[in-house]
Amino acid sequence: MGKTFLIKTFFKSALCFQFTGVQNQPMKAQLKAFAHELGNRQNCTISPARGWIEAFWALRNYVETLDKNTKKVLFFDELTWVDTPKSGFIQIFAHFWNSWAAWEGNIILVIAGSSTSWIINKIYNDRGGFHNRVTKRIWLKPFDLCETEAFLRHKNIFLNRYEITLLHMALGGVPYYLNEVRIGENAAQCLQRLCFMEGSLLQDEFENLYSPLVKQPDSHLKIVSTLVQHRYGLKGSELLKKTNLSDKDGSPKILDELVENGYLRYMVPFGKKYTDGTYILADFYSLFYLTFIYKQKNLNWNSQVNSPAYFSWCDQAFGLLCHTHKPSILKALGINGILTSTTFLPLKDENRKITAQIDMLIDRADNWINLCEIKFANDVHVMAKEESEAIRKKVWAFGAKLKRRKSISPIMITPFGCEKNMYYLGLMNNQLTLDDLFVGID
Repeated sequence: MGKTFLIKTFFKSALCFQFTGVQNQPMKAQLKAFAHELGNRQNCTISPARGWIEAFWALRNYVETLDKNTKKVLFFDELTWVDTPKSGFIQIFAHFWNSWAAWEGNIILVIAGSSTSWIINKIYNDRGGFHNRVTKRIWLKPFDLCETEAFLRHKNIFLNRYEITLLHMALGGVPYYLNEVRIGENAAQCLQRLCFMEGSLLQDEFENLYSPLVKQPDSHLKIVSTLVQHRYGLKGSELLKKTNLSDKDGSPKILDELVENGYLRYMVPFGKKYTDGTYILADFYSLFYLTFIYKQKNLNWNSQVNSPAYFSWCDQAFGLLCHTHKPSILKALGINGILTSTTFLPLKDENRKITAQIDMLIDRADNWINLCEIKFANDVHVMAKEESEAIRKKVWAFGAKLKRRKSISPIMITPFGCEKNMYYLGLMNNQLTLDDLFVGID
């Protein structure tokens, strides 16, 4: 997401020490890298310490040689890799901060990592030396559509909003990926070059996404690969059964890690208890990779456009896009000042088999519920009789389940809007388009 770039750019000259962990290496290698960075700052060679106590003592001696009247920033990156078994790193690191650095008054300690769950468990929720020591927390999220558009324009890339949406649905709002978009390319050309050409940047990126979480992400990959086959998600018990994982494998922790790091979403269907929620694949690139790249890495992407697999992926990715842009939707509807909860609802037949789904339900405190039908199309959507009848059945089925006295307001969300023909009129109360999803949120 560009966290290292952000920190280095913001602090600039105040950054007096930066240490980045070495992936999948023992404590000896971490101490060696630490010594190299410390020596580089002092223009000399420093022998690696025998342990972290000695290493942090050397860091203290170095910092004490700097101007006492200036701000000093110590930046520690990818600490997931530094916190090796039996190294005592976290405890010694906390001791370094509590016993000396915190009392200097002009030292800022910045900790970053690709594993959000590690930061939460080891730093935020620490019951030891780092307990209640965190001053500021920043969860660096992907760009939304508005930010993606602004980023590309800054690079003098002026794609229309439909093309930007296609890129976002495949790559997500990851600045590192979006930075590879070239002037003069459309979305299809860009995806062909980045994902399907031999040796391309994102052809083998999938496993790299999950390696910062743990040393052996096999179980994580298995869960994600299973969920791509289930658009409406799976309950935790169903997911573990299909992946042959169990509580003994630490699977509940794995699911929590994937949710905390943004790869999965835990969504509770309307009217259900929290424990009845389902896990849904939420990472755009993972969805795109497992749908297309994994199956055929030398695919001609243009040949897939307008295929059934392409539109199936578009529907799924566009639905996810709408859920991740909930603030923009609420603002476009003029209800961002009203207390709301957003969810979905699978509709089942008498055999409890899912036959349809209400894509998005916005439950409002003003006694209204917006029933959102999300439909991807590459042009103005023309509602047919069959679709109109299907939506009416959804509204009727939901109304039958609704025990509270709330009014139901059906809304259509499509890229280019709907033609207001006889099947649309009298059914939909409102419609939203891409322009509404691109609305920035302050």
